[in-house]
Formats: sequence, C-alpha cells, structure tokens
Amino acid sequence: MILVDLFLLRPTPYRHACESPRAAWLVAAFLIATGVAYGVLVAAFQRAMGGEIQGILVQDIPTSILIGGNVVSGLLVVVAVHAGITLVTWLMAKAIGGPGLVIGLYRSTAYLLPFGMLALPQVAVNAAAAGRSVPPLPLDWAYVPLAAVGLALFLAGLFHVYVLTQGRGPKRAGIAVVLFALFSASVLLIFSS
Repeated sequence: MILVDLFLLRPTPYRHACESPRAAWLVAAFLIATGVAYGVLVAAFQRAMGGEIQGILVQDIPTSILIGGNVVSGLLVVVAVHAGITLVTWLMAKAIGGPGLVIGLYRSTAYLLPFGMLALPQVAVNAAAAGRSVPPLPLDWAYVPLAAVGLALFLAGLFHVYVLTQGRGPKRAGIAVVLFALFSASVLLIFSS
C-alpha cells in the first residue's frame, strides 16, 4: 500500500516515515534494494561491455564475484548518496525557515529511493563505462527518459517531504525543492567537468 501511495504522489508514505515505528525497517529495505539493484545493473553492464577491470578481463571474472563486488560497492554508494540527499534536504529545510528535523528527513528521503530506481540503468551505464565508449545495449533508448521520470517523481515526493516535515506551507516547500534541484545540479556540473 505504501508503494502505491508513493507512486501516486500522496503524502501518506512520508507521514508513515515520520510516525511509524516500522519505518526504520522500510528505510533499511529501500536502501538495500536500491544498492543491490544498482550493483547488479553495474555488473550486468560491465559484462555486456567487456573490457578490463584492474587489468583483468571482465569475461574472466566469475559472475558471482563480479556481482558480489558490485553489490557491496552499490550498497556503500547508496548509503553515501542517501546521506548526501538528507544533508542537502536539511540545508534547504533550514533555508526556508523550517525546523530541520534530521531524523524525519532521513526517513522520508529514504522513501524517495524507489523513484531513484528508475534512473539506475542510466547511472549504472555511466559507472560501468568509466570513460569508455558505450556499445549499443538492450533498451538503451529508454534509460534517459526513465531517469527523467524518476527525477520528476523524486522532486514531487520531495515537495511532500518538505510540506509534511517542515510545516511551512506549499510555497516555501516549492522554494526548497527548487533550491535543492539547483544545488544538486550545480554539484553534478562541477563533478562532471
């Protein structure tokens, strides 16, 4: 029910994140599911692209080692990204005069991770390519549109997070979402150049 409400952009899941004692389990589940999905996708794309990893041909690496290593690194990446999202969300909450409430933001932003899963194929292709040219991949035409939909859903969900956790109204919540998007885009531009 929570996932249905989440994708229908209702505020109920974010209220659940802040109030339910079971929310910690869902936070962990979202983090683990996203990390595992990311790791498996990176491994699949590495296998499809071929090449080398640390001087070893990808085709010579056993599948279990390739997937296992990528899942472990995927979990670490997702935890770090979620911590960064929480920090930026907190900064923008304070910028609009909200109380901050880091624990509520931490839990609520974890509920946004299923939206990020739509962007995982594009992110995983970029990670697997690591500066190499990308050969044609199955359904590669859909990766960017899926990422765009995931980003739009993420920002819409973030709006609900700000309204619910900061209690400052829709106008200030919208400003916080715009500030979040601008800050995140500027950081991505810095690191991509």
